[in-house]
Amino acid sequence: MDNNSARLSRRAALAVVVGSAALPIFGARGRAYGDDRPPVFQTAKRQFTVVRPSKRLPPVTLTDINGRPAQVAPVPGKVLLVNIWASWCDACRVDLPLLERFHKTTGHQVEIAAVSIDTDERQRVKAYLEKLSIRALPVYLDPDGRLAGNAAKGTAPLLIYGMPLTYLITPSGRIAGYMAGVADWLAPDAQKLLAYYAAT
Repeated sequence: MDNNSARLSRRAALAVVVGSAALPIFGARGRAYGDDRPPVFQTAKRQFTVVRPSKRLPPVTLTDINGRPAQVAPVPGKVLLVNIWASWCDACRVDLPLLERFHKTTGHQVEIAAVSIDTDERQRVKAYLEKLSIRALPVYLDPDGRLAGNAAKGTAPLLIYGMPLTYLITPSGRIAGYMAGVADWLAPDAQKLLAYYAAT
C-alpha cells in the first residue's frame, strides 16, 4: 500500500469514528470503556459525578401521583434516571419540563422516575405539576425518604446532595452516579453518557 492509499484509509476510518460519535444515543448502541471512565457530561455549573464503589439500587415501593402503590426499581436492559425534586425547589421548575421533553423523546429507551420528596398532600403536588404542564412524566411520591434521603438519616439508598438531583442507574441495577442541578439529557454529551451506560 502506498502512502496516499494509507492516508485515505486512515481518513476513512476517522470519518467512520467521527460519524458514529454524532449518532443519537440509541441509534447505535454505545460501548462501555474498559477503564470505566464515562464520557464527561457537564452543565455550566455541574458535572456528572461517578459514585464509587457503585452499589445496587434495591426496589422501593412508593406512591404514584394518583395515590397507587408503585415500585421504583432498576429495569433490566435499560438505563433508569431517578430525578429527585420538590415543589419548593426553584431550579426544579426548569428541570422538570426538560425531563418531560426527554421522556417524550426517548421514553421507550430510557426509564425515568421523577420522585417528589414533598411532604404536602398529593393533590398539591399534582396541582404543581399541572401548572408546569407535566403530563407524561412518571411521577412518584417519597415524603418519608424511603428512596431518597440525607446522609444524616442514612437509610435511603439514594442520598440527596441538593435539588434537582438525577441518579443514573445502569441496566444491571447499579447506581452509576448523579447529576446535580438542571440538566438537559437530550444534549449531545448527555446522550454519549447514556449510550456508555446502556452498554454496561
